[in-house]
Amino acid sequence: MLWRLSIMLQEAPLMTEDMYEERLQALEASNGSFNYFAQLERDILTSDMAAFKAANPDAIFEDFIRWHSPADWLEDPEVEKSKDNWPPRGHLSKRMSESDNLWRELWDRAHALAASEQKPLFDPNREGEKVIHYLETLRPHQLLAQMVCTAFLAAADTVNKTSYGELKQMETKMQQLYLTMAPALKPLEANRLSADSETIEDLKRQCVVFGHVENLLTVAASLHRKLVQAPRLAVEIFIDFYNFYIPRMGTGLEEDYSNKKEFDTKQIVWNNEREVVSSMFVPPTANQSWRKVFSMGNLLNGHEPMVREIIFSLHDGVSNNHYAAPNASVSEQEIDTYRMYICGTSNDLRVSLSVVSCD
Repeated sequence: MLWRLSIMLQEAPLMTEDMYEERLQALEASNGSFNYFAQLERDILTSDMAAFKAANPDAIFEDFIRWHSPADWLEDPEVEKSKDNWPPRGHLSKRMSESDNLWRELWDRAHALAASEQKPLFDPNREGEKVIHYLETLRPHQLLAQMVCTAFLAAADTVNKTSYGELKQMETKMQQLYLTMAPALKPLEANRLSADSETIEDLKRQCVVFGHVENLLTVAASLHRKLVQAPRLAVEIFIDFYNFYIPRMGTGLEEDYSNKKEFDTKQIVWNNEREVVSSMFVPPTANQSWRKVFSMGNLLNGHEPMVREIIFSLHDGVSNNHYAAPNASVSEQEIDTYRMYICGTSNDLRVSLSVVSCD
């Protein structure tokens, strides 16, 4: 007799991580001797067995095992394999032969019923009520912790979707971002907020690291987009910038301005890359050239910026400042005594002066 092997089955129900953890905790609390995995899947197994029985009314447990879990059916080695060799000669595996095997218990209880006539494995109404109950009983700090975790992971996944080409350093940095987030978010995921400020400090440091990765990714994505036809040049420029930026990143909460330096590394452009680079600087149109008369200077191939902002600042020692009060504790400090802001377009000019006093 040949069995129907093409059987319509129910799809496995959706299960979130917290639902899975809830079921595991329930199993551990029961202290049962049954197989944990089989117990978690008992509803699905019962549904599959019922559908198999409906399609094959004369089937036995061994037939279901050969179809559903072939690894648990051991053929006898001395029997020659033949198409006409029916029923198959063999035996169940050790775990399926045990007297208290859960699969056999479920098989004996299952009634023949097609999948289309069965009760759905996933009850959306019940799961929705559980979610509402969970939110109603959730404490505010637990909700905040989960929102922070979700925000970090969503931001990282969004950033990770950015296209930056074949930049191995950037790929490694993105992997490190996920690795550093795991220990920082673990106390929040378990709803174990530290009584001291250690967890908060870890999150602040994680924000700093995230900001540095975003800075690197901005450069990487920009180079990839502008130099997609010159990948070698994009990689070389990014490597130079990466080596320049990494030592200055740090993980502190306050940025160190004592070692500020602009990235000014020059790169050799090969002959086959010159056209790509030159295409980034489009020659000005006739109208733009005519407007040179009204420009403010410092044109780039005849292009005048829409808005130009200039800032003049003067750093004075406190001890030499006319506005400073005599105070020995701040006599060695420096402040921005004067600062002038100039913002201009082709139609207007705005000037603002700021004078700062330390008294």
